[in-house]
Amino acid sequence: MLTLDSSVEPYWLDLPRGVRVEIRPVTTAVMAAAQAAASRRLGAIRAAGEDLDPDMARGLAFAFLVKALARHAVTAWDGIGDAEGKPLPLSPEAVERLMDLDDIAAAFWDQATRPVAAVAAEGNG
Repeated sequence: MLTLDSSVEPYWLDLPRGVRVEIRPVTTAVMAAAQAAASRRLGAIRAAGEDLDPDMARGLAFAFLVKALARHAVTAWDGIGDAEGKPLPLSPEAVERLMDLDDIAAAFWDQATRPVAAVAAEGNG
């Protein structure tokens, strides 16, 4: 039986290095927007004539997807500062810089997509 008990309210994820991000649930719309943005970015690189090795193309596609998902899902954060240690305001550019850190990006992806994967594993997807 399909259960529709997933929260629609934003919730917090604890990431490495003392970082916390609040995200809206990863819905079909949020994921589709992220996929479209990632596809456009990779397409622009290819259109510019860059010859990408297949492994690098896959790596870039995933990196762009994680960044786009974070841009569309993150609504607040804590534990992020500038070079002087002052809290850094949330912005799309700063979210992308955060997702350039591999351990942060991997933890974000795993935690943000876990509810969707859990539903599919239960047979609800």
